[in-house]
Amino acid sequence: MKVIILLMLAMMCSACAKDHNIPSASLSYASVVRNTSKITYGISFGSDTNILDLYGQGMREGASSTIFNCALGADQDFSKGHSIQLTAIGAIDVDESNRAAGRFNYVSNVFLYETNDRGSLARNLSIKELNSLLSDKKNIPCKVVITAYGYKPYYSNTLNIPTADLLREINKP
Repeated sequence: MKVIILLMLAMMCSACAKDHNIPSASLSYASVVRNTSKITYGISFGSDTNILDLYGQGMREGASSTIFNCALGADQDFSKGHSIQLTAIGAIDVDESNRAAGRFNYVSNVFLYETNDRGSLARNLSIKELNSLLSDKKNIPCKVVITAYGYKPYYSNTLNIPTADLLREINKP
């Protein structure tokens, strides 16, 4: 009987995530550059919301993860628990070099890689694979995804990165 009660309590609490009631941030694309490591690409963007202080507790406080995620292939399911197979993903930092008034400016140094079905293994995509994958696309959809304990995931509005800009950086000598 105790096991049944504990199981029921656990099931009830798992559906208790609070809604954060924060409107989705509108993001604006600024630029993309290949980093000197040649493994990551710096994507700069602006936001009308301070996404690194989303819960008003201080920079990076209150959130368990704050990521920038882009769908390189047809899979555009950004939902929590789903791993996009062909993705550009990275942490988000304040862009100190870009301080436009009235906007919050960020940079994410993303890895371009392929994951397996469960997202537990990843491998970097080659230049040849990236050219083949992206050659027919005009834009790459990206979102900021923030999770916090006790809250439903937060998703920004979609930011579309011009594929030509990313391909230019991918194909730099």
